[in-house]
Amino acid sequence: MSGAALAVAAVAIACFYSLWWCLSLARRLRRIERASKLDPLTGLGSGDWLHAERWPAALRSGRPLGVVYLDLDHLKITNDSLGHAAGDQYIRTAAEALSHAVRRGVDEVFRSHQAGDEFEVILHGPIDDLGRCARSLLLRLADRGVSASLGLAYTTVTEFVPERAELRRLAEAACRQAKKRGGGCAMLAGQGLVAASAGQDCNPADSPGESQAMPHSAAQGLSAAPLSARQPAADGGRP
Repeated sequence: MSGAALAVAAVAIACFYSLWWCLSLARRLRRIERASKLDPLTGLGSGDWLHAERWPAALRSGRPLGVVYLDLDHLKITNDSLGHAAGDQYIRTAAEALSHAVRRGVDEVFRSHQAGDEFEVILHGPIDDLGRCARSLLLRLADRGVSASLGLAYTTVTEFVPERAELRRLAEAACRQAKKRGGGCAMLAGQGLVAASAGQDCNPADSPGESQAMPHSAAQGLSAAPLSARQPAADGGRP
């Protein structure tokens, strides 16, 4: 083989190796990016991805916006009595139920912390009936044997103003109020109790505390009276 042919062969081998290395690097970077965006236990979006990318994008969307904050009930009891494997399955079951309960391709579901039992749902666009939306989520979870405390904050304001930027904090505060009532129920920021699961009777006269920070004009189409999650929910209220 002549020197020129050897040189051509060497260049071809070098080009092939470089291409293989670039493709391998691209695959590794995609795996790293995917791992940083997804929760490893549930496959949902991670809280870090929500905070860094998806929440800022939602604030800029120019559409009505809502946040559902959920804290699973009874996880510690499940871990203590049945073991952490059962607790992990409880979390996965909740994640699957939430993924099927929201509007596919519209709303987004995230696990807030890798070591926690909190979830956040970003509701994009108009919601006809917030009480029905909250009850639908509780129903979907209850049908899978999962109980949760739920807080929902929503605004029709489309400009980037405090009513939008504060939604996540208000939803979490409403969730904490639901938790204080014993769990298994939902609170709407600014409206109080809106849904109780499995016939649970929470007293709507109790003060909702910080959950009232959302102005009444920002929440639409909702009765503050307690509603049983076992009542049928019409399709128009599905999140």
